[in-house]
Amino acid sequence: MITIRKFKQEDEIDVLAILLEEEQVKFTASPENFVSDTEANIVRFVISKDDNLVGYFKIDNDFHSDILGENNTGVGLRSFAIDRRYQGKGIGKKTVSILASSISEEFKTYRWVYLTVNCKNEVAYQTYLKGGFEDTGELYLGGPVGPQHIMRAKLHEQS
Repeated sequence: MITIRKFKQEDEIDVLAILLEEEQVKFTASPENFVSDTEANIVRFVISKDDNLVGYFKIDNDFHSDILGENNTGVGLRSFAIDRRYQGKGIGKKTVSILASSISEEFKTYRWVYLTVNCKNEVAYQTYLKGGFEDTGELYLGGPVGPQHIMRAKLHEQS
């Protein structure tokens, strides 16, 4: 079973043991960067398969202003990573498919969870599509490794 929960300090050792492919590091935060991120606008989450911590991601409360402008009602998914030893088993796709429902209580005032995915990262792009995210048709051009698709999934209906 795949579960998502908030990162706790006692998770640090398990997160630091996560192995990423060299290619992944271009597109996500390293385990060291993930555990050391204490920015106020960031909420860190970990992903477990059964009792094993297999990945992590961050939700950015300021993503909407950074990427989409001030009037947007979304949070941003950042630094999504699955340990390379657990890739190819459907864990990423399953996590993405439960992500919005798993974090919706934490972010009640937001309607959407957004992400950007590098146009060269086709595997991640397809994973997000299959997991329920939609491509907005817009590109973010401020990424460090080139243009990025802007994608989103619904957290809540508009109130």
